[in-house]
Amino acid sequence: MTSSDQRIEFLEEQQEALLMQNKVLATALKGLLRALPTDIAELATESIRLGFDHEVAQLEYEENPQVELFHDATYAFFHEREH
Repeated sequence: MTSSDQRIEFLEEQQEALLMQNKVLATALKGLLRALPTDIAELATESIRLGFDHEVAQLEYEENPQVELFHDATYAFFHEREH
């Protein structure tokens, strides 16, 4: 195996680990929201949405190339939460 192959394999493993960490965090957050009384959960969800909207606006303002990735991840989080 070449050095490039090893590096690619390492990066793939790191990406998988990050994806799983993100899934764990999203699952924990969703569990916390489900544990809250409905009215407080709705307020918390709206606050999270506003925070995400603010972050997207900040990334757009900075012309960050990852703004679309953040937006897509935010959409996926709330889409999963609503089902």
